[in-house]
Amino acid sequence: MKKIKVIHILISKGFAGSEKYLCDLIDYQSKFFDVSVIILKKNLILKKDINKNVKIFQIIDFFKKIQITKIINKIKPDIVHTHLSNAAKCVSKSNKFKIVATAHMNFKKSILKNCDALIVSNSTQFKQAAKNFKGDLFQSYLWTRLKPITKNKTELKKELKIPKKNIIFGSIGRFHPQKGFDLILKKFKQESPKNSTLLLIGNGHEEFNNKVKNYENIILLGHINNASNYYNLFDVAVFASRWETFGFTLVEAMQYRLPIISSLHMGNKDWIKKFKIKVCNFNQKQKIFYTKNITKVKYDTSIFNYHDKCAEISKIYKSLLEIKKN
Repeated sequence: MKKIKVIHILISKGFAGSEKYLCDLIDYQSKFFDVSVIILKKNLILKKDINKNVKIFQIIDFFKKIQITKIINKIKPDIVHTHLSNAAKCVSKSNKFKIVATAHMNFKKSILKNCDALIVSNSTQFKQAAKNFKGDLFQSYLWTRLKPITKNKTELKKELKIPKKNIIFGSIGRFHPQKGFDLILKKFKQESPKNSTLLLIGNGHEEFNNKVKNYENIILLGHINNASNYYNLFDVAVFASRWETFGFTLVEAMQYRLPIISSLHMGNKDWIKKFKIKVCNFNQKQKIFYTKNITKVKYDTSIFNYHDKCAEISKIYKSLLEIKKN
């Protein structure tokens, strides 16, 4: 049987949740479909993480739509799957293929108007899109998929100069207002929990260096290659996002059975109350950080199963192509 041809398009310049989603998804799909991906030539981190069996097309940051159209015409895909607004804007509607978009950000009708199907990850997005989106609409949670641990706790603590007795509060994301790292920093400084270290990890940390100059117990790191090493190091995970469409890192922390302190937002409000998680408002006076009675928590994360969630997307493709045949 002829394999379904799929082209994914993600023309971002960094690496965060959307890029991880892409890499995970095409890794799964490469076993079943003929998969290609279009990325920016300058995004070296993303290229490094893409499955080696997947054909990569690299474009420059000018006249992107012309370059993308040329590649699509050459490959003749059955499905074009776009990620983020820049990609969606570069693909015109066609009767030769179906366009699928994953809404990694908030729904924008004008940008997604050419799409035949839209995948969202929370009920707020679904309700917004249902009012205006003319194509097929699907809601699907994201997943957990982490690399094996390659560094043990003792090794990492020594490397980061963290005292052995300290409780480690950690968060992984981006140093962007969306992620609320500024809120975590402010709270940690205010409460100043004894014998503790705050470890914040993600792109853009340089801009925060001045805020932690005189704090030996606050550590900022940039992009890391293996998040598992750090989830394994954390004693408590902290997430203060102002908004999210989902939030990969919170679910990943659950995979490592970490006690979790989190804000409530549209990306997690559908499911967070099903789990034993300390939900907080980081702008209020309530005490957030604690250093006693910290124990591992067992979470049932089956609703975030990697293979199940990727298989759902494969079914979406096939349903669209059945419509096309008819």
